[in-house]
This record gives sequence, structure tokens and C-alpha cells, in this order.
Amino acid sequence: MGDPGFIPGMFGYAIHLAVSQVIHHINVAIKCRKELDALKALILKVQLLNMEMQNYRKALNCGRVNTASEPSLPLAVNSWLNELNALLDEASDLAEHCNVQSYWHLFPRYRTSRKIRRLIETVEKHLASTPSVAFLHQLQLHVTNQQLLEQIKAGKDPPFNLHTSALAGTVGDLNPSNSTTAPRTKYIEEAFIVGQDSTSTRMKELIHSQQHKNVSRFGLVGKGGAGKTLLLKRLFNSDQVQSIFCNDLMLWLTISQNPSFSTLRNDLVKQIALKVNEILDSRDEDRVKTWLNESMRKHKFALFLDDLWETSAKSLLEELCVPHSPLHNSNIIIATSRSKSVLSQLGVPPPSIIQMQDLTEDESWTLFSSHAFPHSDGVLSMSIDQEIARRVCKECGGLPLAIKVVGQAMAGVAQSNEWEFALQRLQNDVTHSLSSKLRLSYDALADLPGYGFSLQLCFLYLAAFSEDEVILASIAIKYWIGEGLLPGPDPVQIGETYLILLADRCLIEPIHKDHDGKVINFRVHDVLHHFLAHQIAQKEEKCFFQARRELGEFPADECEGYIRISLMDNCLTKVPKAFGAPYIRSLLLAGNTSLSEIPKEVIGSMTALRVLDLSRTALQSLPKNVGNLKHLVCLRLCSVPIKKLPYSVGTLRNLQILDLYQSDITQLPSSISKLTCLNILDVGSCKHLKCMPYGISNLRSLKYMNAGGSRNVVWKKCRRGQLSINDLGTLNQLKWLMLSNKGEIIREGMLGTMKQMETLFLYLTDIVKLPHDMTAMSKLRTLWLACPHLIHIEDSFCGFKNLGNIRLFNCGKLKQLPPLQKLENLKHLQIVRCPNIEKFPEEFGKGGGFPKLEVFSVVEVEKLEQLPIVEEGALPSLKILTIMKCEALQRLPECYWNLKCVEKIRVYGCSKALHVMAEEDKFIKKKSKVQTITLSRTEIKTLEKRYYDILCRGVGVAARALTLGRAEGRKAEGAERPKRRRRNWGMAAEVVFEWE
Repeated sequence: MGDPGFIPGMFGYAIHLAVSQVIHHINVAIKCRKELDALKALILKVQLLNMEMQNYRKALNCGRVNTASEPSLPLAVNSWLNELNALLDEASDLAEHCNVQSYWHLFPRYRTSRKIRRLIETVEKHLASTPSVAFLHQLQLHVTNQQLLEQIKAGKDPPFNLHTSALAGTVGDLNPSNSTTAPRTKYIEEAFIVGQDSTSTRMKELIHSQQHKNVSRFGLVGKGGAGKTLLLKRLFNSDQVQSIFCNDLMLWLTISQNPSFSTLRNDLVKQIALKVNEILDSRDEDRVKTWLNESMRKHKFALFLDDLWETSAKSLLEELCVPHSPLHNSNIIIATSRSKSVLSQLGVPPPSIIQMQDLTEDESWTLFSSHAFPHSDGVLSMSIDQEIARRVCKECGGLPLAIKVVGQAMAGVAQSNEWEFALQRLQNDVTHSLSSKLRLSYDALADLPGYGFSLQLCFLYLAAFSEDEVILASIAIKYWIGEGLLPGPDPVQIGETYLILLADRCLIEPIHKDHDGKVINFRVHDVLHHFLAHQIAQKEEKCFFQARRELGEFPADECEGYIRISLMDNCLTKVPKAFGAPYIRSLLLAGNTSLSEIPKEVIGSMTALRVLDLSRTALQSLPKNVGNLKHLVCLRLCSVPIKKLPYSVGTLRNLQILDLYQSDITQLPSSISKLTCLNILDVGSCKHLKCMPYGISNLRSLKYMNAGGSRNVVWKKCRRGQLSINDLGTLNQLKWLMLSNKGEIIREGMLGTMKQMETLFLYLTDIVKLPHDMTAMSKLRTLWLACPHLIHIEDSFCGFKNLGNIRLFNCGKLKQLPPLQKLENLKHLQIVRCPNIEKFPEEFGKGGGFPKLEVFSVVEVEKLEQLPIVEEGALPSLKILTIMKCEALQRLPECYWNLKCVEKIRVYGCSKALHVMAEEDKFIKKKSKVQTITLSRTEIKTLEKRYYDILCRGVGVAARALTLGRAEGRKAEGAERPKRRRRNWGMAAEVVFEWE
């Protein structure tokens, strides 16, 4: 098979986007029409030729082209596309210049006309040198399937959907709603591990046999993707380990291949400080090291170290300040690695190292079926040969990660010939490497109509982040938008859909999701990060990704020839002036905390730059020539000490994202009004920002704006040129808005114009009632209100049909709630720090109320005396009920325990209600519908013996102490501990009673 890496797919995709941009500029220009029309005709020819180039790449990816006879041809195509891309950038600049140039300046118009004519001649010469004739001839010689060749020439996908590049899918409509792909199953959140029971049992036996030694060290060794992390989590959560360390330090660190020891120490400090109720300034490194050593010496600890590598094993414990001779016995250190020698360097004796085994065929099939056929109940479709499916599973080699990823790639594939082709591809891999198995799922991303190759590139871009990093979805989406991978009317929405699809394919691991199922943050498995995303990005898409490698100097020579560079979270202090980068599209330098300057020479050379991230650096200012970055789409300057932006920022006509979150910015330039393409503006938590320029009201393309947490901003026209909060009414395309108001009160008519609004966060200090015209926001899905002077919420606000998440926070004067039970799509309801609410409307508990509510939280509502009685049919979907620090609450009615879907009830700091519950023990007889009850340490101290007897009565009740610090509480006087599971309650901050 030819190596598709010779033809970077990004070139074809970038050329398509560049052609579209050039034609747009030509269509709107009013000068040099004759020359521009000639250029447009030539550009359309380029588009057709680009499609032929991608046909060649498509056949190459399908394995139907043999390049052995002409090995230099793919490299020639690669070089040709690179030069063509540069010419198209020049054409775009000229066409845009014609649009902004004054009509009456005759001599500049003449010079521009000459430049266009010269460019046309250059493009024509370049087209004449195309290797297209050669590669089409090669197609005819080497494509063995004539039907495939005809389909490729016709622009159709080959019959093997798993392996086509499907670039044509990206050229068309990328709107997810237009996708014709078969319905996919939801991401499977596994609550169990298939197999490895014997390994887990052996490890527990080892821990039990050596628990009285000073420090015992154990290790799990296995291949990448064998499930070491999952098994270590199982040990961490196991009753046997929890019973030994429930009142002590249980610590977890993910080490990874290139760890930052200071980051690991800070993570350790946070975990220990939480347990021992101490606060430590993590900026003093020497103090941190001393404190860590003393804390771990005085307390018994269990330290879990995941993903250990040779680069750090020998010095790791010393760097983490783990004491050699703790005061307590029974301390344990458990580590996972891919190598026994690495664990030996950590000091793990050979008898304490357990080798993880591959899954058996039956175990592999069980795991594979759960992903490939999640709803089949073991019965496969008639069109799928089970024998072939089992052989595909067998080719995964019993490795859980490969089984999951390949299984998800085949989910929904019903044609037998596609299964046969997948099997053939896996069998033809002579190296039998893990990366080739994982690549099957990567190539399958190109199948999805309406997404195509752009989804693959989005996945590859995740390799720009460091290994095992928790990635914020919002940052990844901003990068994708900057690269032009998410075209469409709302690229953020498309990016959110892409993350769901990647999670569905097991290519990312979501950590948190919101009430709509959107991914908030996620990880990429280190095997997928290194063997798939990183390798393909570097070899095939010209990406130089070296995040968190402890680099002290900018690797200018190594970056030569790459178009995307990520050096995030290193130790860079400067960028050399001699670094020339005319072809670079992305430069990510975030997290280099000592980087204080970007030379103007470097900025001036990056003429093709689209993404620039200088967040979390020591940058004091931006060069004035930053305005020359005509193609810049995304500029991130989060948490930097920059005070002002240069006025030239206003010339960034293509800028869509300006992210200044938590920066020291004091004012925005008035030229910001010229950023007509700006889509996302983030000035949240800018504590030095005093006012906003009036020009922001002219940004009619703005859809996402964060000004929350910038509490010193005065939204009032104190002087000319300042923005009033009511001037925001002109931004009628806003979909996401966070405001912290100080000064002027919102008037009627401002919010009513924002009919596209979906997410609204209002932190308003002076507002007494909400503007009535807010009801015009018919698409609103999330509403957070923090209004200390808010007195009343009108009933009309319950007409939001799409509202799914409400949070009322710090509304100190609010006494009554509107009939929220009428919100038919409400899933999350939080009422926090509203001390004057004495009761909820009785309608809350009426039949049919809150039909979709899943999470209901009431926190610090100090005067609340009772909850409404729930009738049959009310709250049918409630899963989690949290009542915290409501001291006046008299009782928790029995009806809440009887709700059919309730899983967890957390009652914390409500001593009156708990005493009544102890007397009325009827609810405990119906405890089967509740999995968890949580009590605070106050209740542990004060509740009577009888209540403990009630809770611990019956078979299958287990009490688990959650140790959050050295609590003063002790177990109730005379109370008996649960006989089945003994626990030490002395240091417990709260106790969870779980039904098994």
C-alpha cells in the first residue's frame, strides 16, 4: 500500500477553503474588475485540478495505488500543492486589497492591476507544471478495480466506506443536521472491566499480606491500552484498600512520558491539603517540598502512580518528596508501567510486579460486542457474518483499547463486504502494530457524510496538547475554528458535535458533560495520543507538536518545514528573531511562563498565520505589526500581563476569536469596532478592565461574549466612546452571554432583541426585576441568575419551552419562586444562597410537574421550612436530590424516597429534618429505590443510636466514610457500627450509606 502521508490531506482541504475565500473577495470587490474576472476563471480551474489531486490521494488511502514504480510522484504532488497554496494566499490578499482600496487613487489601482496580471501568469505557469497527467496515468495502471476508478473519477466514494478520504464531504455542506449517516449509539461509559479479575485479586492479596511493612511497593505492568489505568482505579475504589486507608491519605497522580515535577507536586499538595484542612502557597517551591515531606511522613498514605516511564522513574519519589522512613506503617505505593525495568527503578521488588494478561477470546468478544453491537443482545444482523466479526475481534490481539476503538468503528456497519474489507486490512498489516489497528477507526471518521476529512484533522489537532492533559472543549474548538476546520453558520455548534462523535468512537474520553450531553472537558488516551494522533499529524499533516517536553530553547531548526507548531507548557524564554515562518498556520506557545517577548520580525514573517496562542506567558505587549497578520482567525492572550492591545489589532479583518480571559488588560482599543468577522469575545475575569469601547456594539457577527467576573467594568457612558450595557441590544446574533453589571440598570428592549440567545449568565448587582422582554428569547436553554436585589420573577418566565438548566444564586431578596414545574424540558434546577425563600410553591409537587427534571439542588436556603408533597406522577425523572445547610427544614417527606428514578439523596447540615427522619423509619423499608444517602459530620456527632440502627439494619447495607479532613465529630454515643463492614468514623467529614 502506498503511504498516504506523502499527500497531506490538509493541503487539499486548505486549497478548497482558500479558493472559496478568493472568490468571495473577488465578488465583493469593485475595483480592477477586468483583471479580477480573469483571476476568478483561473481559480475555478485550480479547484477542479485540486479535486483530481484529492482523487489520487483517495485511491492511495484505499490501498489501490502502488507507488513502487514511481516513488517520487507523491512527493512531487505534495510540493506542487504546497506552492499552489501559497499562490492562493497571495491571490486572496490582492482581491481583499481591491475591496478596501480607495476608488479615486488611480496610481495604486494601476499597481494592483499589474500585480494581479503577474499573479495570473505565475499561476498559469504553475498549472502547466502539474504532475496531474502522471498521477492519472498511474491511477489507470495501478488501480486494480475498474469500478473503483470510475467511481473515483466521478467524484463518488468507493464501496469500502471505512477507508476513503471522503474529502468531497468536506467540500459540501458541513451542517450536522444535513448528515445522512446512520444513527450512532451513544458513548459507552463503562462501569466495569472485562476480564482481569485474577490480576485484581492477586494485587489485593499482595497488599493485604504486606500491609504492616513501613512502605510497600507494588506494580502493574502491561502493554499500552491493556487497561492498566482502569484496573488501578478499581483498586483505588476497592473496599479492601478503602478499609485500610479510609481515614488517611489516598493520593493519585498521572505521571505520563514527559512529566513536569512542579505540576505533579502542586497536584499532590492540593490532594493532601484537602485531607488535612490546610492551605499552602504553591508558588514557594522550597516550602512546598518541605511541607510535602512532613505531611506524608506524619500520615499513613497510599500513593497511586499511573503511567510511569523510564524518563522519570529513578528520581520520581525524590522529586515528589516521598519520605524514606514514615512514622506510620502500612504505607503503599502502587505504580503502572509498560516495562518491568521501569518499576524496578522505582524500587518495586520483582515478586510484587504483576503482569497483566491479554483478554481471552470470550472476554474479547464480550467487550467487542458491547461496542460494535450495543443493542443487539448478542443477536447480529442477518447481513453480518458472525464468524467474520469474530475474526475482526481476534485481530485486535486481546488488547482492550484496540477492541473498543475498532468495535466503535464498526458500530452501525451492516454490509458484509465492509466487514470483510476491515478484516483484510487488519490481516495485511505485517507489523501487527497497535497503531495500525487504531488507524482503522481514524480512517473510518472520513465516512461520515457532512463531516468527512475535517473531523480527522480535528482529532489530529488534539496532539497539540500534552499527553494525559485534561483538555477544555472550548479551547480545542477555538483552535479548530482558527484552522478553518469548522465552516458553517455556527462553527462552535459543529465543534461540539465533532467532540460527541469522537467520544462515540472512543477516540476521546469525556470527563464532564453538561445537561445537554455536550462535552465540557476530556482526555485523549496516551496510546491514541502518541501512536495515532501525534504520529499521523507529524508525518502526514506537517505538524510539529512538542508540548510539555521541558524545552528551554526554541527549536527553530527542527520547526523548519512544518505548518503547525505547538510548544505549549515548556520553558521557553524567547523566540529567535531569525525564525522565519511564512507558511506557519498555527503557533501555540501557551504555558511558557518565562516567555516575555515575541519579536516583531517573527510576527512580520508569519504571513499565513491563522492561530496564535500566547496564553499563560509573561508577555508585556504585542508588536504593533500584529495587524499585518491578515489571515489570523484566532488570537488567545489568556492570563498574560498585557495592559493594552495595539491599535493595529483593528486591521485583523478575518479575526473571529479574541480571547483575553483573566488577562491584565485595562482597556480595549477603539479599533475593535472594525473586527466585523469577530464571533467570540472573551474578556471574563479581567480585573483591571474599567470600561468597554462603544465600538463593540457594532460587532454584528458576535455570537459568544464573556464579560463575567470583570467586576470593575462600569457599563455606563461616563464619557464619550464608552459602552453602556443597554448598547448591547444591537448584538442581535448573540447566542452565549455572561455579564457582570456595575452601574446602569438594564432597560426594557435590550435583551428582547437577542432572539438567538441560548445561554445567559447574569450577575447583576442593581436589578430589582427582570426585563419583561426577556421572554422573547425563545431558544434559551441555560439561565443563571445572581442578582442580590432581585425581588420577584414573573410567571411569564416559565414560558421558555427549551430551557433545560436554571441556577438561582445569591438572590438574597427573592422570597417566592415562579411555577417552574411548567418548564417541560428542565433537567437541572439549582437554588443556592437564597436565604429569604421560606417555602416552594405547592404546585412543584403536583402530578405532571417537572417531567424531565433529573437534578434538584437546594443549598443554603436558610429559611426553608418544608418541601412540597410530591403527588404520583410528579418528578418522574428525578435522579439526584441534594439538600444542604437548610437549618430550618423540618422534614424530608417520605414521598421523595419513593420516586421511581431517584438514585442519590444527599442531606447535609439539616439536623432538624434528620432527627424527624430517624423517628419516622418507614422510609427505610423502601430503601431499594435509593442507592446513596449522605450525612454530614454534624449528624455523625449528634444523631441518636436508633438512627444508626435503622440505617445499618438489613442485609446489603454498607457505610463508607469519606475522609475530607480531621473532623471533630465522633460516632454517636452508644451507636453500633455496621457489623458487616467496620469503619473508623473518627476522622470522617461525612458518611455515605450505600445499598448494594
